[in-house]
Amino acid sequence: MDLHDASLGDIAERLRELLDQNRAAVNTGAGPGADSGDALLEAAHAWEAIGRAGDAARTWVAAEVAHDSRRELDTAGLAYRHGFASAKKLLAATTNISERTAATRISLGQRLRSSISISGTPNPSFFPVVEEAFFAGQVGVDTAAVICRTLSEVVNRTGWSDDTDRAERHLVAAAMATIADTEDDTDSDIDTDGLADRDAGADEGGGTDDADKFWRAPRRYTVEEIGRLAIRIREHLDPDGAEPRDAVKQSLRGFSYPKVGADGMALQLGVFLAAVDSILSPRTLDTSNPASHAAGPEATDLSHASAGLAGNQGITGDQAEGALAINDPTPLEPAAQDDTSSDEAVVDARTAEQKLLDAVMTLLELAATSPSASLLNGAAPTVNVHVTLDDLESGRGAAWIDGSTEPVPISTVDQLRCHGDTITTLFGDHGEVLHHGKTKRLATRRQRRALAARDGGCVIPGCTAPPSRCQAHHVTPWVSHDYPPGRTDIDNLALLCPFHHATIHTSAWQLVMLHGRPHVRPPSWQDPNRTPRPAGHQRTGRP
Repeated sequence: MDLHDASLGDIAERLRELLDQNRAAVNTGAGPGADSGDALLEAAHAWEAIGRAGDAARTWVAAEVAHDSRRELDTAGLAYRHGFASAKKLLAATTNISERTAATRISLGQRLRSSISISGTPNPSFFPVVEEAFFAGQVGVDTAAVICRTLSEVVNRTGWSDDTDRAERHLVAAAMATIADTEDDTDSDIDTDGLADRDAGADEGGGTDDADKFWRAPRRYTVEEIGRLAIRIREHLDPDGAEPRDAVKQSLRGFSYPKVGADGMALQLGVFLAAVDSILSPRTLDTSNPASHAAGPEATDLSHASAGLAGNQGITGDQAEGALAINDPTPLEPAAQDDTSSDEAVVDARTAEQKLLDAVMTLLELAATSPSASLLNGAAPTVNVHVTLDDLESGRGAAWIDGSTEPVPISTVDQLRCHGDTITTLFGDHGEVLHHGKTKRLATRRQRRALAARDGGCVIPGCTAPPSRCQAHHVTPWVSHDYPPGRTDIDNLALLCPFHHATIHTSAWQLVMLHGRPHVRPPSWQDPNRTPRPAGHQRTGRP
């Protein structure tokens, strides 16, 4: 079949034939994956390249259908003429996909759609760099969507600027970067101006071999890492946006009652409901009433926890007091009832799902602060929050919590500082932790907090274990001629999850310390030069 004369239907039929051949070869032990998994991975790369072309085409079609169905066309619109209320419904019915999938394609396609006006002048897309890379097959639909979605959150608040354009170039360049492209760049920023252009023209004059070599080379950043980088950039471009975004998320929070006995855990569910009802029940004692003190310290602590949690969930002090007053179980004297009848009633605006979630969080806080709570790595459960000194002093910007990729506003940090210990970790010019030498073999509690702030979790690439599930590993062994025993310094420690800690000495990955920070030497099959690369997930520094 001549590809130049083949229709899209012919090409689709040929792809199905190739797929049948691949599946039959694997099932009979004569195709990809028969002798080595490498052949199967190569087939995965090849089919993914086809998938990127298909995703680009489907996104383009979705945007065109939406454009031809826009409201200003009225009855002449494409969707209206075919009897559908929207382009989303028309596309879903025509292609037999879900309306959610159709809406996703339309949303991305509209952001990337460029056109030519009636006068012949170009109308560029909102994200031209993403558009070029996406339709060239150099970034996938997931990467394009996360970049456009995250930067749109900035643009909707601050408008377009040179910074947003530079951020777009930076993210696309990072998404296109491969190990081969960056093997000489160990600890510097990505070439935001030149890398995208260089990669976009990687196959110019190089023929098919260069193009194949491009998609076979391992990418330096995964889609998830691009998403986390985009979030960090968003917070730097819009430091005032964390507060309203968090307020919206808090309004959407909620927790639903599970069905009684639906999963066979009737006993556990009964214990859960009894504990939650002790907080939500109208019989819960209120510390504002002297009668509550007669019930003992347990009731007092519980009420305090509820009040503190309500404040942490975006409810003002007056609202929190009103919420607890509604649940006040103490019978009021007639005189007291008359006194309160003239007061303005404070309504608890929380939904039932929000009240249930707050009750669950109260139980967790009580358990975490209990002396009998389980110790995590030698310490009681502790929420570690990382924030720059400038953001803390200015009262704007964002902070980061271990184990979460989404930031929290400075107001949340201020709330935590009111009833929690504050540990200051000072970073040097290279991102290293400035410290004093320690003489214990095991890392101290303060050192572990510093490691959590610097590494952000397991330092092995691709591992997402948070600091709470990691162990402090001596990069240079404790007993070594190069590193005298009796010293446990942060510049020789790195966080590893239990699995990678147990396999680091036999793994192809190796750890080295440069400028007080852990770096990873990748295996030779990924990088023949084994160039050390910065490890960890530190997010407070400038991306």
